[in-house]
Amino acid sequence: MAIASPLPARSTADPTADQPAPAGAPSGTAVRFRVLGSLEVRGSEPVAVTARRQQVVLALLLLETGRGVGLDTMLNAVWGSAPPATARSQVQTAVSALRQRMERAGLGKRISMHGLGYTLDLAPGELDLHVFDELAARGRAAAADGRPAAARAAFREALALWHGDPLPEVDSPVVQTKLVRISERRFEALEECLDAELRLGLHHEVLGEISALAGEFPLRERPAVQLMTALYRCGRQAEALAAYHRVRRTFIEELGLEPGPALLKLEWAILNGSGDLDLPEATAPATVSATAPLPLPRMLPARITDFTGHAEVLAELTGRLSAPSAPMALITGCAGVGKSALAVEAAHNLAPAFADGQLYARLPAGAGPREVSDVLERFLRALGFTAAAVPESLDGRAALYRSALAERRMLVVVEDAADVTLLRPLVPGTPTCGLLVTSRARLSAPADAYTVELEVPPVPEAVELLAAMTGRERVAAEPSEAIELAELCDGLPLALRAAAARLSARPHWSLAQLTARLRDERRRLDELFHQGLDVRAVLRGSYEQLAAPARQLFARLGGLPAAEFPAWAAAPLLDTAPAVAVDVLETLVDARLVDPVGGTGVTARYRLRGLVRLYAAECLAASAAEQADQADQPDQADQDERADQDERAPRRRLLGAWLTLADEALLRQGGTPAAELHHPTRWPMELPMLRAVLSDPGEWYATERETLLATVRQAGEVLETEACWHLAVAVGSLAAVQRAHDDWRAAGTDALRATQRAGDFLGEAAILYSLGTLDLRERRYEQATARLRGALGAFERLGADSWRDAARRALERLARETGDQADGRTPRPGRGGAGGPAATAPVETSAWGVPANQHRFGLAASTGSGAAPGARAAAARSATPRNRPATAFPTRRRTESVEEQ
Repeated sequence: MAIASPLPARSTADPTADQPAPAGAPSGTAVRFRVLGSLEVRGSEPVAVTARRQQVVLALLLLETGRGVGLDTMLNAVWGSAPPATARSQVQTAVSALRQRMERAGLGKRISMHGLGYTLDLAPGELDLHVFDELAARGRAAAADGRPAAARAAFREALALWHGDPLPEVDSPVVQTKLVRISERRFEALEECLDAELRLGLHHEVLGEISALAGEFPLRERPAVQLMTALYRCGRQAEALAAYHRVRRTFIEELGLEPGPALLKLEWAILNGSGDLDLPEATAPATVSATAPLPLPRMLPARITDFTGHAEVLAELTGRLSAPSAPMALITGCAGVGKSALAVEAAHNLAPAFADGQLYARLPAGAGPREVSDVLERFLRALGFTAAAVPESLDGRAALYRSALAERRMLVVVEDAADVTLLRPLVPGTPTCGLLVTSRARLSAPADAYTVELEVPPVPEAVELLAAMTGRERVAAEPSEAIELAELCDGLPLALRAAAARLSARPHWSLAQLTARLRDERRRLDELFHQGLDVRAVLRGSYEQLAAPARQLFARLGGLPAAEFPAWAAAPLLDTAPAVAVDVLETLVDARLVDPVGGTGVTARYRLRGLVRLYAAECLAASAAEQADQADQPDQADQDERADQDERAPRRRLLGAWLTLADEALLRQGGTPAAELHHPTRWPMELPMLRAVLSDPGEWYATERETLLATVRQAGEVLETEACWHLAVAVGSLAAVQRAHDDWRAAGTDALRATQRAGDFLGEAAILYSLGTLDLRERRYEQATARLRGALGAFERLGADSWRDAARRALERLARETGDQADGRTPRPGRGGAGGPAATAPVETSAWGVPANQHRFGLAASTGSGAAPGARAAAARSATPRNRPATAFPTRRRTESVEEQ
């Protein structure tokens, strides 16, 4: 018969997640603040506290909860005896920043001012130090009552709250002084816990821990007593006596004292083989009976009643795993796509095929070997093993787990496995047991494993799922709204379930009402949260597992003007080599945060789904706010400027990359850019990347035209005015080659508004010139005259000679086509007027000043059927084309592309 363990199985929850409060705490209270290790604050999301002043202030408030901390104490803790003149205002700023961060994380207003100091309001169980003290007190009470098992459970739960030295990042001497006593309380609890475990007969299990403690603190007598006792009970009497002599020698050499009475008495008892050292039979360690039948574990969560879809996948999955030799099955997909629902549904359907039961566990975010070891302990406990029978090491637990499953027919379900190495200890050792795994990552499964790639359902299936959750009558009454709601949720089952939960909780709401709320992108993720269903939380889980460069890239992708983007964009966003940037981008693909669209290498294209893109934008805003908070400058204006520069740098590099590509595409089509080769608005790109991206400049423009237009518009909105009008000028020239006049006009109109708003007179004149040239091309002569003359006047006032010359050439062409003089005066008879001999059909141009049949090197091109009749006639009349510039850009110095150089 199996004897129940005195110690509850350890939780497999994320150690950074909310922990339950001790007994007596209000229902729902969870650990929000941590000082037993690194400083942590967690509300609806983690609160990053990295600025030194904020760390010191918060640490003091947490350590003095209920008593308050005076302002003078804070000044002394932050600066010592020589605070600066602005010290009080800086502390007040730190307190204000902490308040704002806590409120943003849903923790409410916690810090209040009382008299000349501050207090932090905490509910019982919200600070891990308070939870530790409560559990340690409970353990001491149980030990005093003669209940060592209960004492051990309480002490171990208390010690599990520690994650290293307390507050190692807080370097204030005032704070560190307060931490000395807290560390002492930890060792006292550990010593009392070891006493309880020795009384339970667990000397074999705790011997290693006692040896380490005694070695770390050679002048503490209690660990020495415990070490000698454990060695003696393990049958190692000589080693127990050697330990005593070692301790005695240390005491004499270090302190000049003999050991205390407890050690002397214990040495005498060991030498005489005293029966007082023997373990009473009533407390002898218990193990699982070899003949006791193992329990039948049924650990699966409840199945979802409204599960719909995936019928073919579900049938294939159950068919594969119900075979006599059950393989491993892997379900992968993005966060919220329904992997868990499918796995649980399949596991319940498979229950008859696995008569010996099902084991189930979900690995926490950031799981490692310790969490896998905890899962194995849970499985072994579910199989009937007591805590004393469960080995301490991961390998030992894995071996016992495989032995327990041998010759049994069981199904093991493991969710959220991020790494195949974490699965190896959980793989059953017999083919009669099945393993069903879910993962957001693309794992390298064994060759015989069955892998299901779960895709986001299309809109019709998403509407069907919504109908199953909210009621078919409700969806049938508003079919258009149901379709739009499914599209706003990206078809993601988790998002649809959150939306359906809100509709179920508010039956007076219509689908149209919720759909209208979801249209607001700023609130959409807030709306998709209800009673534990939280789209933002699952996206955060994927984001927090990324390495720092990938998190940085993901956030910056949230600032792009379009959901689809080219692979090369990662290089300027990260300011790194293209190959490195593409590798970082692929880690986002592996994490299912970015979807590949097509192509390879730097020419590949990717896309951010709608909800993921909104979360990326939130990450970008949070990063910018964190940079502003961390700027350790006394002058707030300097802080704002520094944060502004940090936020703008990646965007400026990307704008510079677009400009470089546009310039090069224009050069490869015979044009001349508006800026010199090394203009500061350009971001240099390597020749191999340019060759790959611009292998066909015309096709490149056709692919990127919408992104280019959106980039021009965004650059104007974020006040990157110079890059905005430079890019608009380039887009206009490229659009002219493609005869995409709508693109030309759209880019110019957006850039004109931006330059007027920013007061950029040169940029405004350049865009007027660009739009005037477009008007001339489309034979809107009145608009062309007004714009070109306005541009010419501005260029003359600004002293922009090259731009002025270009505007004059455009006006001369206008005069030739209309019969007017370039300065606007009516021409004299016989000088090219409408009825004079110079009146010829207008020549169609390929850009802002080049004829359609002329290349930039002055060579005549074929006049195909696409050329206007007037242009063909002009070509026939002139064997030598006129020597016009390839485009009307103001400079002619950069006439070779990078490829030609």
